[in-house]
This record gives sequence, C-alpha cells and structure tokens, in this order.
Amino acid sequence: MNERWRRLGGEIIHDAGIFRLRRDAYEHDGQRTRPFYILESNAWINVVPVTPEGGIVLVRQYRHGIEEPTLEVPGGLVDSRDKDPAAAAVRELLEETGHAGKAPELLAIVSSNPAILTNRTHCFVVRDARPVGPPNPDPHEDVTVEVHPAARVREMVIKGEIHHSLSACALLFFFLRRDA
Repeated sequence: MNERWRRLGGEIIHDAGIFRLRRDAYEHDGQRTRPFYILESNAWINVVPVTPEGGIVLVRQYRHGIEEPTLEVPGGLVDSRDKDPAAAAVRELLEETGHAGKAPELLAIVSSNPAILTNRTHCFVVRDARPVGPPNPDPHEDVTVEVHPAARVREMVIKGEIHHSLSACALLFFFLRRDA
C-alpha cells in the first residue's frame, strides 16, 4: 500500500450474497479520512465465444442498473462450483448460451472497478464454440442468444452498441490479440 495511506480497519455492513458492502477507515498523511465503502465480490469472468465460422456468440439481457437490455458476452461470477476462473468460463458459456468449445484461453485480467470493487475480471476466448444443448440460465436471468460476424461485433463496440464496459473490454482484448 502507498505509504501515505493506512487502512485502520473495516467492517462488513451488509451481505447481499453476490457482494458484501464493507466500510473501511483510513488515514491519509496521518489524518483520518471519511469512511470508504468497498464492495467485496468474487472474481468475474467474461467469455468471447468464437464459432467455427468466425462469428461471436453474444447474449442480450435486461440489466437492472440501467433499466434496459444490453448486448454482451457471456459472463458471471466465479463461485464455489468452479475450481478456477477457466472452469467458470466453461460453465457460464454453457448456462447462458448452450455452447461449448475448446479450452478457454486467457486474454487478460483487469480490475473491474478498483475505486469500489475488490474483484478482478478474467477475460477468456473460447474457440470453436458450438451449440451442444439449450441455454439453461439462472432463474432470474432472461437471456437471448445472438451470433454476429466478428467484423460486425467490432463495429458494435466502436459505435457503443455494446456498452457493457467489461464485455467491451474483453472484446477489445480479443480484437487486439487477433489483429496483432
């Protein structure tokens, strides 16, 4: 930690299941600061599923934070069912889209929002993604699966049609690596 900042302690003030709200006390340059509120959460994964034809499998779902549907890559939390983020990527891809493919390849690990979140997002690509059964999303998810040509997906990110930040990040890493 930076020598100008010293964490004095913290306490969980609410457990919402997928995250916990923590209130931390700090000193900055020897002076006590206002409380900082931090969301503790498990790691997150995002998957860029690429079909044998070069399409990208996306999901459209309603997002309560912005009260509208978004188009995004499959993703979710790493939970107790998963031995690691790659296993979570395989699970989420199958649950949300009914697709499976080759072993996940790590594109990048990014801090989800280091101002308030403790977790990191693991961005994967899964090549040769094919439907192997029907999607089986969580009961609270209403997901529509869409497959778009990679060039169109790139255009959608650039134009802001895909605006979920972590999905856009995973897709940009995919396109940067592919084009390198």
